[in-house]
Amino acid sequence: MLRRVQRTGLTSLAVTLPKSWTEAHGVHHGTVLRFQELAEGRLELAPATGTPQEPTPRVLHLDATEAPPQLVARLLVGAYITGQDRVIITARRELSAEVREEVERTARRVLGMSLIEDEPTRLEVQVFLDATKHRLPGLIDRVVRMIRLELEACDRTLATGSAEPLGQIEHIEEEIDRFYLLMARQILLASNDFHIAREIGVPSHHYQFGYRIVAKMLEVTADLTAAVSTELAADPDLAKGAPEVRALLSRFDDALVRTMKAFGEVSPTGAHAALTAIEQSIADQDELSGVLIGRSRDKEAAARRQRILSDIGTALEMLSIINEITLNRSVEPETVAHGGGRALVIREMPAGRLPA
Repeated sequence: MLRRVQRTGLTSLAVTLPKSWTEAHGVHHGTVLRFQELAEGRLELAPATGTPQEPTPRVLHLDATEAPPQLVARLLVGAYITGQDRVIITARRELSAEVREEVERTARRVLGMSLIEDEPTRLEVQVFLDATKHRLPGLIDRVVRMIRLELEACDRTLATGSAEPLGQIEHIEEEIDRFYLLMARQILLASNDFHIAREIGVPSHHYQFGYRIVAKMLEVTADLTAAVSTELAADPDLAKGAPEVRALLSRFDDALVRTMKAFGEVSPTGAHAALTAIEQSIADQDELSGVLIGRSRDKEAAARRQRILSDIGTALEMLSIINEITLNRSVEPETVAHGGGRALVIREMPAGRLPA
């Protein structure tokens, strides 16, 4: 869509607004508009007063007549992530017990989703969420805290030789999955709605893309941490034969804190320092692997220790990607523009715990 700039008066310039946009947002003669200058010659335009029009609910219809197992559940999660408000599931004959269980289980798993209608050939699910009430940086902080709770449970098991602290991991994993799906939904809604993007703290399209990757990296990191806990549950006395594992988990926790602080502050120096430390940890694991396996009592113990090292190593790779995103973000056009034409180089922060 193109518009030609026209002269109005001696010095002023004007451009017409698309009718479809003005109607969708209630813009008319006398409406005050707000302009925000972005990078690379772009302007963001939005009504400055009043409240946004109530959006039309997004309704998705799914025909589950011939649906194979788990397909309806996966489509329901996809509908949630892509911003659907209601999902109506029907079949030409009575819905199977398996489909009903899939829908009920998914609704329990997903934040803000409820099964509101249950008939023999029809199920209706609705999402009760105000997208503007969940700021993305805050959601990410919550997920990081929960990953650290998993690491803390693993450390207590190694310190005490008891698998009891690992009992909370399953619940934490379920919560992390809920928050990941909510973050994915928020990001995709923000990509289509400037108002939501501003309210949740990610107005730049470049930032939205980076947040989507970070959210996924954290979800994978949580899964890998949970996998470590599974191995420890099978061998809670691991610390007696492999005290290095506890030190390795501590280094990973430190890398997680430094990585996410650098990301939150858009600190290239912090991201560089965290990335350098991660690369060293990954290099050290090659030598550590040989030591631990050589010290193992049997093949199963050796395999278990190797899986733990592999999971931690892969989790470190996830943090490396987040640090690379931070480095890229520090030189993205919006970031540089906000910094007065310079990359936002912030002094390296000391390692420490995230603020409460």
